[in-house]
Amino acid sequence: MEGTAVAVGNVDAHVSVPAATVTEAGKMVMIMGTSICHMMVDKNLHLIPGVCGVVKDGILPGYYGYEAGQSAVGDIFAWFIRTSVPSVYEEEAKKRDINIHKLLEEKASKIKVGESGLLALDWWNGNRSILVDADLMGLLLGYTLETKPEEVYRALIEATAFGTYRV
Repeated sequence: MEGTAVAVGNVDAHVSVPAATVTEAGKMVMIMGTSICHMMVDKNLHLIPGVCGVVKDGILPGYYGYEAGQSAVGDIFAWFIRTSVPSVYEEEAKKRDINIHKLLEEKASKIKVGESGLLALDWWNGNRSILVDADLMGLLLGYTLETKPEEVYRALIEATAFGTYRV
């Protein structure tokens, strides 16, 4: 029937590329959610170390779609909130009428890079790129009995930033 909307199935990150108005080669779109996907297109096939997916017509018709990124981001922060944030933090956030992420971001922003002594790797759901190994595991090193939730949150933010970095 005319005027009836029809939806087509597709992967959320892949449809975000044209939705972000990228309709030709030369631009990358980084989609952040439970994971991070770095998406690009090109008319030509390139085999690139660390790119975990290349599919012709997978993002845009007539282009090879390239996918890389991080296997866990939002998942890591959701896990941390769910399992490791004390109720006093939840109560403080509620009292201030902000969400728990905003509270932890405020507290973490007062900590200098590396100041807490914590070190994290963001491989909690494996590594999508550069290592392309779904069996790798995350790491959180340097906990003490004095470690505060905002220090862990900061270390996880630093791990996410480092996980995107490539020399």
